[in-house]
Order: sequence, then structure tokens, then C-alpha cells
Amino acid sequence: MTLRIAWFATAKGTSSRKLLNAAIEAIRQDRLDAEIVCVVCNRVRGQSANTDLFLKDVEQSGIPLISSSSLEWRRRVGGQISVPGQELASWRRDYDRYLYEQMLPFSPDVAMLAGYMLVITDVICDRLPCLNLHPALPDGPIGTWQQVIHELIATQADRSGMVLQRVTTELDRGPTVTWAEYPIRGPLFDPLWAEHGDDSDSETPLFHAIREAGASREPAFILQSLQAIAAQDSVATTANDIGLDITAAVESEVDREGL
Repeated sequence: MTLRIAWFATAKGTSSRKLLNAAIEAIRQDRLDAEIVCVVCNRVRGQSANTDLFLKDVEQSGIPLISSSSLEWRRRVGGQISVPGQELASWRRDYDRYLYEQMLPFSPDVAMLAGYMLVITDVICDRLPCLNLHPALPDGPIGTWQQVIHELIATQADRSGMVLQRVTTELDRGPTVTWAEYPIRGPLFDPLWAEHGDDSDSETPLFHAIREAGASREPAFILQSLQAIAAQDSVATTANDIGLDITAAVESEVDREGL
């Protein structure tokens, strides 16, 4: 089936543009049987330079844009900042209800969260299958990509990976849809481990090398994941206890693109 995607991003960093543009290009080249029916961003123009560039790309692509500042929403209603590990502030469900209502006319099949920095509430994820890119193996660390890398170094890991998860109200622990792995040992990494392997708290050259190994594979991973879902006509048939290992397909795509 042609998968109808609502694409979510905060676009705080530079990777959000790279991921979205890779998907747009793959669709144009008929390498991904999908349509991005709308883009949802919880920022508006003027909040950051990276977000402004992302929003400009969306507008130039002609994809409908739903742009609403969660920061301005919270300040307008006098809401509290949500604390990690605690129940989300009440305004967050109201904000998600607004976003969901804005998406409805576009009839998405799934929501793809690629660099979206808010926790999705049940208002959306109980009504629409939401897919989240998490930069770790299915049994790996949870948290931000920075937290994941710090833990990988602290535990002296020899591999990492990424998963596409079905979003639930349990952070970073939803059912695995697809996953892929890559080594963080070998000729490129071993000298960095020798010099920086005892420093798990700083952003050392080892930290950055691990980040690059993952980030360089993320566009290929998302494209191969979405294509697998489109081919099976359902997110539900793809998600299971262990998910679908698409490592070989991702590495082939990386090699083809020269990433």
C-alpha cells in the first residue's frame, strides 16, 4: 500500500532536515511507497535557526505544515514543565488534542516521529499508530541520543543500533517494529576507546564517532523501515516481540548512497 505519513519533528538540530529530505527524495524516486501527507512541528519560525531551515524545506516541498509552538502554548495556559519520570503536565494532552484535530483532514495511516522532542500522549498514540526512532538496540539504553552514547561508553559496549518503536505511554519501551545494529569497535574505534574509553561523561572524540556511526545510518534505517511497513500493509503485522532485523538492508542502502 502507499503509506500515508504524518511526519513529526521538533527540528532542534540538523538531523531532522536530513531525515525528512531523505524520505522526500526516496518517495520522488519511487524507492519508498509512501506519501508524507503533513508535517507536524512543535516550533514556529523564529525559535531557532535550525527549525527555520526545516520549516522552509517543508514549505518549499509543498507538504502541508502544522506548526504550533508547544512553548508558547504552555506559557499561554500557565502550564507546568513536565518532569522526566513523572506524569505529564495536564496541558500536554490538550496540546496533543489540538495537533490530532489538525491532522485528521489528511487521513494519515501512521505518524513518524523523527527528531520530535515531546513525549506523545495517549490522545494521539491511542488513535493513530505512532512510530519513534530511538538510537539504541531493542534492549539498549533509553533516553536521548546523548544519554545513550554516554551509557554505551560507561558499559564498554561493542555494538549499538537503532529501533523503530510503536509509541506507547511507556517512554522508549514500546513494541519494536524494526531494528538494525552496527559495530562500535574495530579499526576506526579502537584507538578512540584506548584514549577515551574511561571517560563516559564528556563528549570526547569517541562520543562523536559513535554518534556519527548512528546518525549516518538513520536516513537509510527510516526508509527501509517505512518500506517494510508499506509492503506488509500494516504496522501491527510488523511489530512483534523482537521486531524485524533490517541490518542488511540498511547497510546495503548506506553503501548505495555512499553515506
